[in-house]
Amino acid sequence: MSEDNRPGRRRESFDAVADAYSSYRPAPPVEVVDAVIASSDLRQGSRVLEIGCGTGQLSVPLAKHGVELVAIELGPHLAALARRNLAEFPNARVEVAAFEEWQLPMHKFDAVVSASAFHWLDPAVRYSKAAEALRPEGFLTILHVHHVRGGTPGFFEDTQPYYIRWGLSDDPFFQPTAPADVPTMYPELDELQEFSSVERQRFEIPMHYSAASYIGWMRTDSLVNSLDEEARRGFLRDIEQLIDAKYHGTVARNFVYDLTVARRAS
Repeated sequence: MSEDNRPGRRRESFDAVADAYSSYRPAPPVEVVDAVIASSDLRQGSRVLEIGCGTGQLSVPLAKHGVELVAIELGPHLAALARRNLAEFPNARVEVAAFEEWQLPMHKFDAVVSASAFHWLDPAVRYSKAAEALRPEGFLTILHVHHVRGGTPGFFEDTQPYYIRWGLSDDPFFQPTAPADVPTMYPELDELQEFSSVERQRFEIPMHYSAASYIGWMRTDSLVNSLDEEARRGFLRDIEQLIDAKYHGTVARNFVYDLTVARRAS
């Protein structure tokens, strides 16, 4: 089941935890940002539309690269923080809107970029509207992040009782797959006539957390935010106590950054 369709998950939920999102959702690793820039052929002055910019985790490195950036964000609190983080870049602006409803400008973009947001968009329009926004041979660039096996041994198994205790047993913290078993993302892109070619890259990267930073990161999870306030506090307290008591205050998780780049047909 995809993240956007799991019970209780809502894409609007991130705006309620905008401060935590800004503090605990890291920017993509440098090698991933470099791959986004190279695969999308982004240069100084390239026109880029970013869908779902959050608080600017990818927006800032793109703006530093010198692109002309228009970032769309559904949540007004997230957008306000993105504007603050992009304040030094006159080449970047942030608009509050749902991409599905946003009016495309007449001037086409060299790239449409989306990091950890494209899967939330309406499948009926996300590809066609992205294609409409692009110039011929422009790029649709999608970054998606998966939790995979690895990281601190035993941590996954030790968290399971808390997911069950606090009412997440219908949608558990599922056993992560091996990196080689991560499914191909957006396979339908290969069949769409709007795009002439699709290339994919993967980067497996371990992430290390203190108990506080792990709980901060979990506060931004849409599944955790589907809990009522009492259950959410209890769940996060139990996970934090587990990390402190058994793992000496630090844990690691492995992630695959899955980069999909499709070229707009001529």
